[in-house]
Amino acid sequence: MSTPSVLLPACGNWIPGVPPCERQGERACGNCLLLVYCGPECQKAHWPQHKKVCKSPMSKESWRPAWDLEGREPPWAATAVRKNLHNPFGENKYLWGNTPALDVLNLEQNEGLGHQEDLSLLFAASGDWRHVVKTIASLPDGITHQIRITMNDLDFHVVARNTILLLLALTTTSTSTIEQTAEVLIHVWYSSSIPSSVMSTLQDRVKPLIAEVCKKIANKSPDSILGKTWDFPAGQTFRLVLKKKDWLQLLGFFEVPEGLSWEEAARIRKAVTLAPERVDYRDRWYFKETLPFMRIAKQRFQEDGMLLPFGHPRIGFNTPNPTLFRNSKTWPMDDKSEPSCGWPIMDVQRTSSPAPRDWYGKLFVHLHEVLRRFQGNLKKVRVNFVLYNVNVKELPQHLHMNKYSRIETANICDGGYLGIRNTLDILSPFLQSPRENPHATFITTFINAVKEAVKRGNPMDENPNMEFLLKYLAPPRIMPFAAEHDANMLRIWDARDSALDADKFFDRYMKFCNFEQLSVDLGVEMKATHTVIEKWPTQLKLKPGEQGAEEEFRLMLGSNFSGVERYVEWRRSE
Repeated sequence: MSTPSVLLPACGNWIPGVPPCERQGERACGNCLLLVYCGPECQKAHWPQHKKVCKSPMSKESWRPAWDLEGREPPWAATAVRKNLHNPFGENKYLWGNTPALDVLNLEQNEGLGHQEDLSLLFAASGDWRHVVKTIASLPDGITHQIRITMNDLDFHVVARNTILLLLALTTTSTSTIEQTAEVLIHVWYSSSIPSSVMSTLQDRVKPLIAEVCKKIANKSPDSILGKTWDFPAGQTFRLVLKKKDWLQLLGFFEVPEGLSWEEAARIRKAVTLAPERVDYRDRWYFKETLPFMRIAKQRFQEDGMLLPFGHPRIGFNTPNPTLFRNSKTWPMDDKSEPSCGWPIMDVQRTSSPAPRDWYGKLFVHLHEVLRRFQGNLKKVRVNFVLYNVNVKELPQHLHMNKYSRIETANICDGGYLGIRNTLDILSPFLQSPRENPHATFITTFINAVKEAVKRGNPMDENPNMEFLLKYLAPPRIMPFAAEHDANMLRIWDARDSALDADKFFDRYMKFCNFEQLSVDLGVEMKATHTVIEKWPTQLKLKPGEQGAEEEFRLMLGSNFSGVERYVEWRRSE
């Protein structure tokens, strides 16, 4: 059976193993607003299935986590767990973004919409390709100059997926296929299972490009470093530089691992995302959600791993995504990995949807529009891509001094990675000087800095700001067991970062890292006014009592963002 387009709202009347209704959905379920039906007959026919979610205890405002109802100690209270505050579960691949996608050019606020000179962008530790997608999608009409984009990541799995996604986009042959390819890109990027038609697209359009290279380098030594450049009709180019063994490994990304059935892939993934020993952790996350039915939507993604509208038939999504499953034994990410962590949550929330509470349906529509604009601009602008798979410390041997208009480094500047001094020392010489381009900007992201600064100060700094948080959240309850295990108290604890005086603690961090001295030593300076990305993009914008403040607070609390992700823009001082 062919898989219907996700953009056409499908009638929610379907169950596994039975042909779905083929009419479009027009009317949302009035109770949950999670899915749409073509009419009352299908809604009534589907009720025996739908009532399991529509009337789920988790859909009630009164729902509470199991450990809280049972009056027992949750697993994170154990001494061994306390020592590991992050307590990850599953594998440690980062294949989806953990900060919102950004347009690193923001031409209107920098070089100007009329800028005609070529631009070069460096994503030194790219992670997934979301910043590239957002940047190209945001280009103004009439751009005639060339844009050179260099991407690098240490993780070959990340580079391989970026390669496949970019080549899929670049091989789109006509405007009429852009919308279809946008759907394919979303499935490959985010869904654990894909339709056979998407698998065929991968094998027909991208695999031959890689196979041709592998054939030509068959006699090279395994560690030979080899580059291949592909040219495309509208003037775009794509160059990939890998070791021979990695070219051969890349070819395997177009085949499902041997012996991995759809059923086994689903079991492997759910052993992580629905692990019985992690039920209390999931309950803790669900308890934070902005609306009760958001819990149901996120639970569905935990169950099936498909980025689709809630009511869209899963029939036909029966092939394990080979770009995610790289062997027949493991799911590559942890149990908290979440597609919407790579996108501004308020943008997703504002996206129009026939099912207003369907978070992943909204995310799909939002992504489709961004990818549609991305591909459209990719057809009109001469974009030249170069991808590397090296340690950032080795990247300079592949770069040209004083070349880049923007350098984006993700959060390798955090103390647990390279650190800010090493990051700037290694890469800032490749940023254009102010004489060459007064708008040239080096972008660093600090995910952990504020939290580290809090821990370096008075232990009282870690206590939640109850006066602020109780304006949004219910107070702790009087309980027969330790108050620290009360779900209300834990929700307040999880929200504490949003109430911090973030500027105070980041100032503390800057003093600890001696930003002033490293600026002198390295010939760089912090930009007083940001022109690419705001300093605190995930921070609450509204004050308690303002219209929309409650929704903003709860959306942020339910996300994986802390609210204290800090960006610093730098320029060369000479």
